Amino acid sequence: MNRCISILGNLMTLRLISATAITVFLLWGCAPKVADTPVDFAHQASDLQVDSAVVYGKLPNGLRFAVMHNDTPTKTAALRVRIATGSLNETDAQRGIAHFLEHMAFNGSKNIPEGEMVKRLERHGLSFGADTNAYTSFDQTVYTLNLPDITEELFDETLMIMRETVENLSLDQGAIDRERGVVKSEKRRQDSPGARAGLAGFEFMTEGSRLIDRLPIGTDETLDSMNADDFRAYYHAYYRPENTFIVLVGDVETGYAAAKIAEYFADWQAVGEAGAQLDAGKTPVRGMDIGYFIDPEIQTSISLATLKPYTHFDDTVQNRKDGFIEGLGNRILNRRFATLARKADAVFIGAGVGSSSSYQTSDTMSLSVTSRPENWRKALAVGEQELRKALQYGFTQAELDEQLANSRKSMEVSIQTADTRRTNGLAGGILGRFANEGVYTHPKTSLARYDVYADDITIEDVWKRFKEQWSALDAPILYLKTSEILDNPEDEIRKAYEASLAVDVVADESKDLGVFAYTDFGTPGKVLSERHIEDVDAYLIKFENNVLLNFKKTDFAKDTIQISVSVGDGRLSAPRKDFALGSLAASVMGAGGFEAHSNDDISHLMAGKAVSAGFGLGTRAFTISGATVPSDLEAEFNLLMAQLIAPGYRPESKARYDKSVESWYPTLDSTPGGVASRDVGRLLHSGDPRYGIPGEADLLNASIADVKAWIAPQLKDGQIEIVVVGDIDKDIIIKQIARTFGALPKRKLGHKSYPEMTKLFFPDGRAKPVTLSHSGDENRALLRVSWPAPDGTDVIRNRRLSILRSLFSNRLTDIIREDEAAAYSPSAGRSGSRIYKDYGYMSASLGLEPEKVPAMIKKLDEIAADFQTGNISDDEFKRAIQPVLENMDSTLESNGYWMGVIGHAQTDSWGIDAFRTREETYQNMTLDDLKPLAAQIFRTELAYRIQILPQK
Repeated sequence: MNRCISILGNLMTLRLISATAITVFLLWGCAPKVADTPVDFAHQASDLQVDSAVVYGKLPNGLRFAVMHNDTPTKTAALRVRIATGSLNETDAQRGIAHFLEHMAFNGSKNIPEGEMVKRLERHGLSFGADTNAYTSFDQTVYTLNLPDITEELFDETLMIMRETVENLSLDQGAIDRERGVVKSEKRRQDSPGARAGLAGFEFMTEGSRLIDRLPIGTDETLDSMNADDFRAYYHAYYRPENTFIVLVGDVETGYAAAKIAEYFADWQAVGEAGAQLDAGKTPVRGMDIGYFIDPEIQTSISLATLKPYTHFDDTVQNRKDGFIEGLGNRILNRRFATLARKADAVFIGAGVGSSSSYQTSDTMSLSVTSRPENWRKALAVGEQELRKALQYGFTQAELDEQLANSRKSMEVSIQTADTRRTNGLAGGILGRFANEGVYTHPKTSLARYDVYADDITIEDVWKRFKEQWSALDAPILYLKTSEILDNPEDEIRKAYEASLAVDVVADESKDLGVFAYTDFGTPGKVLSERHIEDVDAYLIKFENNVLLNFKKTDFAKDTIQISVSVGDGRLSAPRKDFALGSLAASVMGAGGFEAHSNDDISHLMAGKAVSAGFGLGTRAFTISGATVPSDLEAEFNLLMAQLIAPGYRPESKARYDKSVESWYPTLDSTPGGVASRDVGRLLHSGDPRYGIPGEADLLNASIADVKAWIAPQLKDGQIEIVVVGDIDKDIIIKQIARTFGALPKRKLGHKSYPEMTKLFFPDGRAKPVTLSHSGDENRALLRVSWPAPDGTDVIRNRRLSILRSLFSNRLTDIIREDEAAAYSPSAGRSGSRIYKDYGYMSASLGLEPEKVPAMIKKLDEIAADFQTGNISDDEFKRAIQPVLENMDSTLESNGYWMGVIGHAQTDSWGIDAFRTREETYQNMTLDDLKPLAAQIFRTELAYRIQILPQK
């Protein structure tokens, strides 16, 4: 049954808690309208069954909305406001104004002074960025608020602020001038050789459309020239009720949510004439075309594409079916590419095919292959020949069965977990479907539709549709972006393509992979002891072989189970202080497969199962982790156990790692951020070679033999502590662990001591910055200032340091972004561990124009001096701590949070102690608790300054 609200007649009156009477009309079971009649929502003209939990409505002024009750997490809500305008509606002189206007929404309105909106929301517990945000694209502007509570006060505050945003922005010339620097800083931050290469390819592929001339970020010329009159003209033309769609999802009844929207937006009236909704134009179909982009700082990729005129398809049962079947051929081909990329002798790094419509400019099929610069011809040949092989010979039944099994499992899991979908995700999904003129459906109806036609899908039909999609290959579009200089790029690319076409292709031979080899692990183990922690409602269980299990049953993620196995002593047990060894180990253990199966074989053998296994290199322990559903629990534990007892250490994982390093390492110099990732970590740890990124040769010199010599003994007999949190009974988990990890020989208990590996030293302060250089855009620089701070050995001090970091971050935003307009996103960081005693730091990071670096060093010194002398207001403290206080309850409804609490509960009481003291610590924290820490940390003479400037 479709559920709609139409606030257009007299069907029902809802009274708000405020006693304001607003007439609201509920039309239950709205019948679809005739297809040619304009509709307010796509489901009104579709045979798809809309999710019955979503209530749709329209106010008399044309504003549309959707509301939904959802209580995961409880007592929270998500508010989204979409304005149907973006950069496509700009004139040549207004380029960038839609995005700039989004910035101005936070810079003053009729009833909210400039600079106060974010602060007001912070006082209510919404943190800037995480809970308060916005974005602009070619065709929409969206404002997002995540509400940590559902009090009427908070609804009134956030809806009032959104009403101010859509109708009452001040758009003061002075505020606009102050914000220019922030917007231009954001534009600079987006600029890099890789980004320029991407834009050049986008321009080439969408040639003839308006897209490249309407990038949302705008141009320097227009950003500098637009004035308040320009903003007001655009604002009134497009910020109008009929262009607005509001989504409100949360732990409130839908009638109340709809009435609150009506209370705040029903009397909104548009000003002036509506602006025209402009499309992106069309990309004309053209004959064979070849493009080329060269930059020494980019990774190499070659694309092969086809263009057809855009065809619109409404969101209907038949069109979803057709789209699913049409996608199967590409999915199978992508699976083939993944198999080839994992081979030791692969000449490419990765490849993929897909379809797109680029804002309805054309229907595009594309194949893209990445490789080392010298291998682009070979990579093109692999891509072209695999595509041609699929077109010529089609697919196998086994390939189709794998994709269908994975699709069915995905739909089944979506149904299993539907009752505990997260509020923010639901709000985003409803808005996304509306924006794309689609119908928001429930997972159960997706599976029901699939069941109708799944058995009728044939290899022949998939092949036929695949060939239809790629039928324009007689006029291919080829595009190469690379660091390799070509004398005659168009001729060389054409010759490489023609050479590939001259090679005959033959169908692949299928192979029988047999069955998964790791299912029997010997005699199941027995439980030695079990105890229950009442306040955590968790069980600590020990098996006779010393395997430890920490278990908690939860119901806030239905049928979802998270598992993590901690083994051995982690990075501390490394034979030497060496970043390269750890980097290779992460790749080999993640992509090296098992002794009996390659990673690719595992993907085939686990088709149709919701299982996963990832390997992590923690500081104090290695981790083998995964997530699953009850029906696949046995397969999940088989997978995790195989990772422990039979890691593959396969040579193809090293070969792929080398190709990846050789591809991305030369690009590190191209941005300040790349240089920072390479060098800053090592500087802040006084040259410790475990931090930062070493030279390319050092990265490549690490060997699989070294990785195995290090990790294999740890996996063989190191301590094992397993944590399981999720919607499953304890006895079922005990049975699975008994037959797998419980069947192992007796394990060690405890960790070894590594005194030399736990020593870290912060460098002495520097008045004169360390200067590094990058080879990228000459208008970009990065300033990083760090101050030594306490370690993480005290839980209460840790929390105080966390709030102090938030305070510092907010001050950076207030001064560096808002007052100085010097950086788009200044950030504060904090490092402090229990493992590395007497080591920690607080830091500030600013992306700047190079000429502003000296002034911003002084400004950071002033901010630090303010903090050091305790010049911090009570209001700043409230804005920093309130988001933490407001979100404490919702974090308790997260499996991830409980994984952290009980993850090491039998060997380390830190997690449980932290849980028990969390609420009291934060509730009783005062500004006076933080001032001594600020005085200790923010001392000018201790600051270590690093500036990353463009090469001269």
